[in-house]
Amino acid sequence: MNDSLLLTFALEPSTYAVPIQDVQEVVALPELTALADAPSFVAGIFNLRGVVVTVIDMRQRMGVARRRWDRRTAVLVTPFRERLFGLIVDHALSLVKVARTDLEPAPDFSSFLSASQGQFLQGVAKSEGRLIPVINIERIFSVLEAHELGDWRKNDDG
Repeated sequence: MNDSLLLTFALEPSTYAVPIQDVQEVVALPELTALADAPSFVAGIFNLRGVVVTVIDMRQRMGVARRRWDRRTAVLVTPFRERLFGLIVDHALSLVKVARTDLEPAPDFSSFLSASQGQFLQGVAKSEGRLIPVINIERIFSVLEAHELGDWRKNDDG
């Protein structure tokens, strides 16, 4: 297959995308239970059909200025290492089919000290005259932080 299917979403004023295979479902932002001892980018947890989902605020995670959540705010539910996580985005937009030849490597931000967003990108999609940064879900959960989240969840279990 020569095409990639991407789910686009807004972190206003920008548009980003994730490979659709990384997203189990998109849900409206539910009521969250806050966790005082969680990493700062963890917005809380919620129950999705009997499964506890840890929710990450993508604006905070990526170093984007905060904005108020509203009725369009969505959660991209994504499985990672046998757990479910939710990624809070301003709103989910649409599915975009992109030819593999229209996917470029991520820009190199290594020379910029404050370019935290660059570490989360796996590439850039070219679609209908636009450039859409594509998020690498695994980088959202860096090894250290994923380990810390796992330890935190184990400690919570008893």
